[in-house]
Amino acid sequence: MWRFAALFVALLAGVGAAVWYYRAPAGGRPILVVARNDDRWLDDLLSRSPKDVETATAELEQRGTAALPLIRRTLQDPARDPAHRKAALKAAALLGARAAEAIPDVADALHEPAYAPEAALALSFMGSAAVPTIREAIKSDEAVVRREALRSLAKLRERASIDPQIVVPVLLESASDPDASVRNVAVTYLGIVRDSPEKEVTGLIKALGDSDAPVRQAAAEALSAYGLLAEPATPALKKAASDPDDDVKREAGRTLVHLAELKNR
Repeated sequence: MWRFAALFVALLAGVGAAVWYYRAPAGGRPILVVARNDDRWLDDLLSRSPKDVETATAELEQRGTAALPLIRRTLQDPARDPAHRKAALKAAALLGARAAEAIPDVADALHEPAYAPEAALALSFMGSAAVPTIREAIKSDEAVVRREALRSLAKLRERASIDPQIVVPVLLESASDPDASVRNVAVTYLGIVRDSPEKEVTGLIKALGDSDAPVRQAAAEALSAYGLLAEPATPALKKAASDPDDDVKREAGRTLVHLAELKNR
């Protein structure tokens, strides 16, 4: 009996020592005990329930940069469920510039076509530190990566103080990309950025003769945003007003009317 009692006391002592060891390390700084469902908030970011998403977003905000280790581990693990990795990308987007240290992990995801849209969106919120990563992705062999990276750079121009001379030349060059979807994004954002009107209008005039109808339509629509600065495009717009594609004709006609109204004011 005394042996049993001795063993029991020893067991209690061992447990007590273990608790002390993990709860009171050298220096007296407590170690955070992570619950098994500690990452549930990450899953809930992509929940179909708005309430769950709202709660998860609030928890992420409360954690702030303390959430980055989990976000980075999730992005670095190719075996993780795609939904988990997309949730981690959404978390990086929500943290924005606070998640700058995760840019290399988001950049790796950007080069994977399956994650390119989510990764590009995240980078567009992560501040000017993301610019080199995005510009590198615009050189990708994958059209979807180039397209989403280009969109990300243009959005970042709107959200951060980025030199327009970094963005405009890239948009103009991408307006001649081999892939029509990339050209479409480039032309669309030339109508939004509008940092170098003379160069941009010239690029849009060229895009009015693109082989892809949606690109021609986007060019006609983008020119409208320049107002009277788009007057040099009038001959090309008149030609586009007789385009075989009805959508191109409609947008070219609208832009011509808009320019005429502005001129007659």
